[in-house]
Amino acid sequence: MPPARELADALGLNPNTVLRALRRLRDEGLLEFRRGRGIRVAARPERADLVQRVRALVADAERAGVTRAELLALIEGV
Repeated sequence: MPPARELADALGLNPNTVLRALRRLRDEGLLEFRRGRGIRVAARPERADLVQRVRALVADAERAGVTRAELLALIEGV
């Protein structure tokens, strides 16, 4: 993908807005950021669904009073 600044210029958007959007897509598993190599589309877009399910699991655990360390221990035991 083009650098964020170029993408912002092409779309007529503020570079910070583009960076926020790109980071969100990265957090959802759709993009990969590589230092010195730029941004590329993730090889497995299905990872985005997994990321959403993991976030839901973490939220459920927090509501149940389970710490992240306890949750990790549960996952490792599976």
